Amino acid sequence: MDNKIINLIKLLKEKGENDLANLLIGSESEIGETDQYGSYWNQFLSSFNILVPKANYQKLQKLSENNRGIILQVLSEIYPKNEDLEIGFVNFKLLPNENVLKENKILAESWLKRARNKLDDGKQSLNKWHYAEAVSSFQECIEFSIKSISLFLLDKYSKDHRFDEKEFKEILDNIPATLQNLEFHKIYLYSKFWGIFIQ
Repeated sequence: MDNKIINLIKLLKEKGENDLANLLIGSESEIGETDQYGSYWNQFLSSFNILVPKANYQKLQKLSENNRGIILQVLSEIYPKNEDLEIGFVNFKLLPNENVLKENKILAESWLKRARNKLDDGKQSLNKWHYAEAVSSFQECIEFSIKSISLFLLDKYSKDHRFDEKEFKEILDNIPATLQNLEFHKIYLYSKFWGIFIQ
């Protein structure tokens, strides 16, 4: 899910619209253009297109005007109308490449599990004073973590053992508001540090 959908789900739940929020889980979003004029001179309204997994598509297509209005109201709170963007419609479309996204999620979760195992291995080696094995395990933990984060947030990952500043900035720009409290910057610092030893 992208940031826009995550924020939309969060606000819907805060307003007690849990059923509506749950229908949007796993969705993506895009802004579409329309040919209908908005509030500003010579500016058109935009549509907020929600790309929905097949399982919820029919239910969302049959949403009442009242429920569509609730979603539109929440969107207007997230994106107050201005001369650059005025959202006037909500559309639901089938999520493309849904199978690829599911496969990416499974792969990313497996990498997170392997990262956790490597972290545990490193701690055990450290306790036994096996420093070389500990360093190797911690390094692999970082590599699996980087790949997993990238695949979760960007649907792609670097074949490299670390990411550069441009790739990291792209990751930071895509961190959902609900995860901003996590210390993603640390994984970048760890990657840069260990990168010195594997060049």
